[in-house]
Amino acid sequence: MMKELSLIARLLVLSMSMSWFLTAYSQTVHSCNTVISESSPGEYHSDKKNLEAVLEHYRHDSQKYKAAVFLISNMAGCCSYNSPGVQQFYETMHSVFTGPPRSNDEFRTEYAKASSSIPLFPEQCDTVYDTETITSEYLIEDIDKAYEMWQKYSRHISFDNFCEYILPYRIGNEPLSEWRNTYYDRYINNISQYYSKQFNYYFVYSIYNRLNQGFNGDVYYPNTDLPEFSLKELLSMQLGNCGSYSSRSVAQLRAFGIPSTIDYIPAWGNRSMGHSWTVMFVNDSYTIPFGINEQIGSHFSDRAELVLPKVYRTTFSDQEWLNDISHDQTEYIPQEFRTNKYIDVTDLYVSTSDITIDLTLHNEIDVKWVYLSTFNNHSWVPVAFARRNGNKAYFPKVGRSTAYMVTAIDRNGKQYPVSVPFILDGEGHVRYMIPDRAHSHSIKVFRKYHESDVLHEYNHQLEGGRLVVSNDRDFKDSVIIDTVENIKENRFHTIKLNYQGKYKYFKYLCADYSHGNIAEIQLFDENGRLLTPIDRFGGACAWEEHSAEKVFDGNILTTYSRISPNEAWAAVELEQPTHISKVRIHPRSDGNSINSGDVYQLLIWDRGQWFLLGQQKAGYDDCLTFENVPDNALLLLHDATQGHEDRLFTYESGKQVWW
Repeated sequence: MMKELSLIARLLVLSMSMSWFLTAYSQTVHSCNTVISESSPGEYHSDKKNLEAVLEHYRHDSQKYKAAVFLISNMAGCCSYNSPGVQQFYETMHSVFTGPPRSNDEFRTEYAKASSSIPLFPEQCDTVYDTETITSEYLIEDIDKAYEMWQKYSRHISFDNFCEYILPYRIGNEPLSEWRNTYYDRYINNISQYYSKQFNYYFVYSIYNRLNQGFNGDVYYPNTDLPEFSLKELLSMQLGNCGSYSSRSVAQLRAFGIPSTIDYIPAWGNRSMGHSWTVMFVNDSYTIPFGINEQIGSHFSDRAELVLPKVYRTTFSDQEWLNDISHDQTEYIPQEFRTNKYIDVTDLYVSTSDITIDLTLHNEIDVKWVYLSTFNNHSWVPVAFARRNGNKAYFPKVGRSTAYMVTAIDRNGKQYPVSVPFILDGEGHVRYMIPDRAHSHSIKVFRKYHESDVLHEYNHQLEGGRLVVSNDRDFKDSVIIDTVENIKENRFHTIKLNYQGKYKYFKYLCADYSHGNIAEIQLFDENGRLLTPIDRFGGACAWEEHSAEKVFDGNILTTYSRISPNEAWAAVELEQPTHISKVRIHPRSDGNSINSGDVYQLLIWDRGQWFLLGQQKAGYDDCLTFENVPDNALLLLHDATQGHEDRLFTYESGKQVWW
């Protein structure tokens, strides 16, 4: 079906003669009728007259005709989802977005309430195919507007890229809406100055900056799949996920003839979850990624510590290389590979390698497709596919500096490892992680998850902080007993003290220019016993729920943070004057350091599964030590008491190396 119309579209591009064009027109109409009538029962039952009317309308306009053929030849499978619950969701969220102002937490609560009306989405919804519902009037008006904007504002963009990244009337699986004029009317006054005089190719940067500002910068991460808002409704959205923000950005750029689309990763290479963002085409070959409220070029500089294993670019046209897996009905195929509308652009973002991996496990599973997978908090997530070739699998353009494993999925949806895990290092070398049990060593672990750049900044905010004692609540006779130095890791740091006397009050006085950003301070007496304050107090002007009292509440997930820098301090009153022998101090944290009282399990991946290598209950040391850990091991430290973030690591040169 799709090959016939795609071939016609390509043939039309080859000739501009009117006689040939009219002949091609007649053949295209006939092919459209044939394609639709031969669709699977209950799948694509378009009113043929709608598509015929569009082609008839443009029979004397060669470029718009080819544009219409492009849309029609790639329309099969384009759809949205509907049910009474979905409609209720849309109505509720529209009322929320257009109602009284709400906080971000209140928006999240409203999302959760509204999503309860569609507990199984999209499984229990009707699939509404464009070929069943789209009208000739809608398609003609949309083509005309897209063509007008292309010719007016982006005439340096090729026809092919116009068709792919400006022309499409939809972006994802959202309900159809008349959105182009709505976006144009909303924003034309903001950017009209760039079209008042001489056309300038670089106006696209200024247009972007005017369009991409003033959004709510917070993001909502739903626990389940939710219906996509129509492109028109996105203008009312007050809080959304990355996909919603990306779709809105694409729509507002395309409304002004600026080619754009969504790039995405199924999963990060060194943390959980995936991500999507918008790319803007400056010309036919150069794109710039961005997110909401971001300056051009900052999207990945703000995420420098995150690793990209695979990056895909959404298209409207069907991609032939995906047809076999996306239409395979003989195997269980993950939903992200059920579409044939994306291209692989990993090498436009990072250094990549083409790799062939040995498949040595679970050879009894009879599958033709295997998946390159990365690790999230608890499982392996497919990010690329390959056709199995005996005991080998070939994956092109794979992002480096990542730990991978090849997995297979049986017909019941159960996932199995079919290779040992391996690391593709920064130079492109593959290192299989097979534990060497003949050679072992002891290891010291300080965290169970890698540090983000944000945590690094919190670490530095403690440096220069002063430890102060006094017997006066107002600290009139205070003594500085030490200064905090060299906080390089986000964990507890022990400071052993050397001073004389006993004092009833202790204060932590933050360094100059610091906002505080302290998670916890623990005080110990001369016998090494943890002291329990009878009162906690501190500096004013803290952020809501980040008061100075949080420093001594025993919870490393609560934080003292002051709105403006300088004059941040937190203090306690002890039961009686006491000599403090040591202080443990923790910067603002994600909770993934070693927490006293929690039980930690060290796991090792071997022979296709995790094995328990050791278990310890943490005390008041700053780390845990495990003995007899095999060399070349892929490890995981799990907090069995609390928390959910776990990260792969190897132990190299006496340090945890995160993957």
